[in-house]
Amino acid sequence: MKSIDLNVDMGEGFANESEFMPMIHSCNIACGGHAGSVEEIKRIVDLAQENQVKVGAHPSYPDKENFGRKSIKINRKALEKSIEEQLMLFLDSIGDHSLLHHIKPHGALYNDCAKNPELAEVFLRVMERVCPKAVLFTLPGSVLGAQAKRKGMRIWNEAFLDRAYTDEGHLQSRNVSGAVLGSGAEMYNQLFTILHQGRVKTIDGNWIPMNADTFCLHGDHPRALENLKKVLELHQNQTLK
Repeated sequence: MKSIDLNVDMGEGFANESEFMPMIHSCNIACGGHAGSVEEIKRIVDLAQENQVKVGAHPSYPDKENFGRKSIKINRKALEKSIEEQLMLFLDSIGDHSLLHHIKPHGALYNDCAKNPELAEVFLRVMERVCPKAVLFTLPGSVLGAQAKRKGMRIWNEAFLDRAYTDEGHLQSRNVSGAVLGSGAEMYNQLFTILHQGRVKTIDGNWIPMNADTFCLHGDHPRALENLKKVLELHQNQTLK
């Protein structure tokens, strides 16, 4: 199963981390913007170490009311301060900064940084100050990834098993029917085509190129655990053929 890197967002109030940990390779831990607390960060990092799972910070727009999933109006200085405070909270909570493997922005901030050069620069400026050695998880072909590369930062392209894509390679808005894949079989099919064919079918039925270093499944999906088990079962069966 180590041929793929599976990641899950954690510390978001769903209390399913201990069930996910044995099945994944990387975790993204909320650090106060949309969810999360010092106690939760410490608890989940301990679980990650027990299961040899890579640890990442998951900063967001400072917007707990909307779970960080809506773009908000916030000036650049305030956003920069918030991202830095979230990352410092994470680092102070874990103590040993060498445990931090990666950074992955959450929700609307993830999507906005992928498209908006100014927001991407704000995010990367904080990373350069606070955790310059961390790997950045981002969409393939994103503005954020391109700017990070120019700065000499390490990036991992991330694909999503439970989300539909637009023809432009962005995640389809959750408000659109079909934006969230429902079954483990659908998610495995998406994994298979990306992993073995280097492409993904968009919500409009077109194929676009897609390569990934890590694959995300959201922990707040109503059947997340059941679906992940199905993905792993199908992947194992394919591997044994």
